[in-house]
Amino acid sequence: MDLLPSPHLPGDDEPSGCTAPLNAAEQVWAAQHRELVSELCDGDVDEWTVGHLFDRVHTTWLESEEQPDPAPLVHAFGVALGDLVLREVRGLAWVSYRDDDTRVTLALSSPDSPLVVFPIASVEEHWGIAADGWFTAHVHAVVHETVRQLRRSTADRSEQGVDD
Repeated sequence: MDLLPSPHLPGDDEPSGCTAPLNAAEQVWAAQHRELVSELCDGDVDEWTVGHLFDRVHTTWLESEEQPDPAPLVHAFGVALGDLVLREVRGLAWVSYRDDDTRVTLALSSPDSPLVVFPIASVEEHWGIAADGWFTAHVHAVVHETVRQLRRSTADRSEQGVDD
């Protein structure tokens, strides 16, 4: 199973796009989702607490006869995933990512690397199929892969500088 639909480097079979700092509306939107998760976790927003919350909410949603639109839940847990990755990976920031089709999504990126991480899209891709414990394991997997990709990107830039 592919645990990491993100992070992506340009040319990874993903549309190339551009990033920009979050605008005021996007900052408010992310803050609202962040606050929701914080309240539900009694302010203890770490991968284990959010992971247990994800498991409870996801299971309840799966067992509901009439499953409501999962988008608000996906967004909240996606922002939480991104924030947890930001805690562990220096140099990343939330950005607005516009793809070739002019769709805009929030993502994580570094000004020093072409790497783009899509935490909200990652939660959306796994919503409805994630097993218990997925969220916590996924935080660790995304952090690990992001660090690996950033190191690779830095090494590639260093090699290019030597060759110039």
